[in-house]
Amino acid sequence: MNDPNGFSFFNQEYHLFFQYHPYSSKWGPIHWGHLKSKDLVKWEVLPIALAPDQPYDIDGCFSGSAIEDGGRHVLMYTGHTNPKPDDPSLIRQTVCIAIGDGVTYKKLDSNPVISAAHLPEGASVQDFRDPKLWKKGGRYYAVVGNRASDGSGQILAFHSDNLVDWRYLGTVLRSNHTLGKMWECPDLFELDGKDVLLLSTQFMERNGDFHQNIHSAVYLTGSFDYETGRFEQRTVDQIDFGFDFYAPQTLIDDKGRRILIAWMQMWDRPIPTDVHGHGWAGMMTLPRVLRLERDELYQEPIQEIEHYRRHHVHRHVIFSERYTDLMISGDQIELQVAFKPLDASRFGIKVRKSGREETVMYYETAEERFYLDRTRSGHPIQASPTEADAVKRTVPVPLKNGELSLRIFLDRSSLEIFINGGRRVMSSTIYPIIDGRAIEFFADGKVEMSVDKWDLVVGD
Repeated sequence: MNDPNGFSFFNQEYHLFFQYHPYSSKWGPIHWGHLKSKDLVKWEVLPIALAPDQPYDIDGCFSGSAIEDGGRHVLMYTGHTNPKPDDPSLIRQTVCIAIGDGVTYKKLDSNPVISAAHLPEGASVQDFRDPKLWKKGGRYYAVVGNRASDGSGQILAFHSDNLVDWRYLGTVLRSNHTLGKMWECPDLFELDGKDVLLLSTQFMERNGDFHQNIHSAVYLTGSFDYETGRFEQRTVDQIDFGFDFYAPQTLIDDKGRRILIAWMQMWDRPIPTDVHGHGWAGMMTLPRVLRLERDELYQEPIQEIEHYRRHHVHRHVIFSERYTDLMISGDQIELQVAFKPLDASRFGIKVRKSGREETVMYYETAEERFYLDRTRSGHPIQASPTEADAVKRTVPVPLKNGELSLRIFLDRSSLEIFINGGRRVMSSTIYPIIDGRAIEFFADGKVEMSVDKWDLVVGD
């Protein structure tokens, strides 16, 4: 499982498709897996929606999106062909459409609907993928990731009146080598009165705490011109600072919420569940509701997850060195913690703790920096060749009114940390070998702490 695709609200249910190789836990000819849910927490597995069975997609049905349109579920995806794997110049990527009823889907006879003939001069036909489709004012629009002739990433916009006949609208934005190389998985939407563009950027150059992974995901605020197809950028920032976050995609539901989900893994690293023969690889983040405050993105876990809380424990303590409580433990839990350092310069939490293993998160007050350390989390994870490491990540976080607030979701091998109301988020995988469930709070001085813990019980 990799990129989320077709994340959409159709017939009063949430649908999530995903890049899927059904025959192996290794990457292979890509299909679209399919799930649906009424609450974004419990998901029902549906039949495979798309398989690579046509000349224009025979080597993979790559990423794309979906909308509800007049009672139809419209999927827009990337058709991938690679006739000679040792000659990448022969790769072709096109945009295709399939229409269905929420379970079965039929590809259009007129596919591909956007191909080389539609592209502006200099646009790559080998790297042209991941269309995001939407409808506005009776017209269909799509943005697609592409590589420009100078090798930098760009986003192209297209429009249509009927989903079949498409025209190039304009170049939304071009990297000019300032934001990585190839741009993938674009998403463009309005949020709190402003236009927001999401990008997954390959081979980002590290800049201090920012872009420590080999690939990154960013959001840009600005304004999109529907006449020219251009995006006037105002700000840019990283979406998630953890080890494992890529290819985010959003939907808007019947409550008006803009909800994001992403692939919680990272390219170019071995995945322990595959390496050790567990038969699966890849997972998704918890869905998150987005909002903007002064061009700053905030992410909050969906409220629906609170329906699955059980066994609430609350503590309010002042401690130094370490604090443990047998009632505060587990490996499928939600923690809400507020730290107020009194004279501590470092404080934090250890989860999935056993005799030899632990995952550590902590705050350095002098640096105003939050750390996530999975050095001793369990199965080692090898960094990609261009990453400094795959064991420690940092994010700059000032205290808010003298406090650090954390909302933590731990689900055995997934860890998502929402910091200071979701202003910063860190999403990561961990792979403990030992079934450690202990939790320890620690500090090198005195700290006041309020903590709430719930078990999360989803079940059948």
